[in-house]
Amino acid sequence: METYAGIPRERIAWYPTIDSTRCHPDRCDLGCVSWCQKGVYRQEADGRVIVAQPFACTVGDISCGLQCPFDAISFPGQRELRRILKEARQALNLS
Repeated sequence: METYAGIPRERIAWYPTIDSTRCHPDRCDLGCVSWCQKGVYRQEADGRVIVAQPFACTVGDISCGLQCPFDAISFPGQRELRRILKEARQALNLS
């Protein structure tokens, strides 16, 4: 089981989202799909790009978002990440 700071990854609700109004897979090289070595993104048969495996995403790593020329990929901010981690630690009695 993968963990981050001692917390099981699936307990950390931190992962990318794709704004479908800004995502134009027909006009880019699908950099997000090819950049991500964890298989977080996948292009569907209809051409849409989806977050297929959100909990495979490396916590805190936003580099794939930088690959999108349309800024369609976003992540929770650092403040939100700290809140998520704090709540997860409390729920697991780690803090």
